[in-house]
Order: sequence, then structure tokens, then C-alpha cells
Amino acid sequence: MRYVPSNLMPIALCFLLAYTLQSSPALAQNKMSAEEEAIYKNMVKSTGMDPDTMTEARKSNESSQRWTEGKDGIVDYHIVGNYQGRTNVVGGSNWIAYADVTDRVVIDLKWKLSESKLVGTPTIQNTKSEVGNPRNPEPSCLPPVLKGEYEHYELQGIKQGLGGALELQVQTAYPVVEVAQFCTGSRKAVPASRKTRPEEMVVPSPMMFGMSLPDSDNLRISPDKKSLIQKKAGWTWTFTPSVKK
Repeated sequence: MRYVPSNLMPIALCFLLAYTLQSSPALAQNKMSAEEEAIYKNMVKSTGMDPDTMTEARKSNESSQRWTEGKDGIVDYHIVGNYQGRTNVVGGSNWIAYADVTDRVVIDLKWKLSESKLVGTPTIQNTKSEVGNPRNPEPSCLPPVLKGEYEHYELQGIKQGLGGALELQVQTAYPVVEVAQFCTGSRKAVPASRKTRPEEMVVPSPMMFGMSLPDSDNLRISPDKKSLIQKKAGWTWTFTPSVKK
């Protein structure tokens, strides 16, 4: 006997897929028993589809619905930035002196997910930079002497940017720094200065939780599956979204 595919199979497949996606909230709230799970997988197999693919589709849909069911479609983001790296701590463009710098900033904001739009005024918590091991780029030369506090990253404001991104206003404060002329010669005082610049921040969508992301510094999911993490230019940015119903 030869098996002849039924003309009703494509209809059954579409029905099963629609049922899986529409029923995701109910399936999430009422977890299937082992027997029910086995029956469900056999149903999927009978249509010629991979049960694991359907399971991933169901999980992705559950994740998407979670983030769109918040009050007014708003997602709350708790964002923590931690900096660590070798940094030039001299404000003068003709001089370079390195130090090991750490810094930290915390941002809390509301985000209209469907419009990629900032809502209300974010709160900002800046932390004083910590500076250690000041040194000349040439190890044999005299190290610099900082005559005040170096502030690597002071976030002064956040506003809506272009293309659904945020625009951050960032200021770096340089103290008076005494640098050695000609490596070991007399010292020269480089004046204190402040530099303000705009920086762009792209807020990663929480829909990413429903995707299989590669382990990359560009974007990865935290081990506890609650945060999205980006690493770039010495910064580690941790985005933790939540919704209020």
C-alpha cells in the first residue's frame, strides 16, 4: 500500500500553527502534562513539521505578547553601564597620559515599544570615576601627575534621537595634569578642561529574548535570561526590561 498525502494536510498545518500561536498564553499558564506534550508533538509530526520548530515559535510568540501587554504599551528599562579600560586622562590635544579608569552610570527610563520612542524624563545616577596607575605611553618616561579629579563619563541628559535611537549628552572633565617634557625633563602643566559630546544609544528590543542570539559582544542574553548585554569601547551595558500591567 502506498501513502497518498491528503489534500487537507496544508489546511491542517495552517490550523495547527494558528492554534499554537493563538493559544500560547493559555499553554504558558496551564503547562501541558507529559502525556499531553507527547500528543501535541505527534500532532505536529503528522503534519510533517519539526516539533522543536513549533515549540520555538510558540515560545517566541509568548515572549512577544508579554512585552506588548504592558500598560499603554510601555516597557520600563533599567540600564547599567560599567566602564573599565586604559584611558587618556589629559585634556590637551598635544599630550597623552594613560591611567586605568573605571566608571558607572545607571539609567531608568520608559520606552514606547511599538514606536521606539522615549516617554517622560529618564532618571540618571552618575558615579565618580576611579583612576589608578597613571603612566606615560613610553614606560621609561616619567609618569604624569594629576592635580585634581578626572571624571570620565558624566551623563547630563537623554533625549529622543534619530531613527528610534537615544541621544545622550556626555561630559568628560580633565584636571590639571603635569606631564614630563622630553620624557624625563621638566614638567609642564596641561590646563584643566571639559568636553561635551553627543552619543547615540540604541535600546535593544525585549523581543530579542525570543530569538537564538549568537554569543557576541554586540548583543547577548544574560545567563538569568532577564537582561540584554552589549559590550563596546570599554563599556558593558546591561538592559533589563520589565512591564507593568
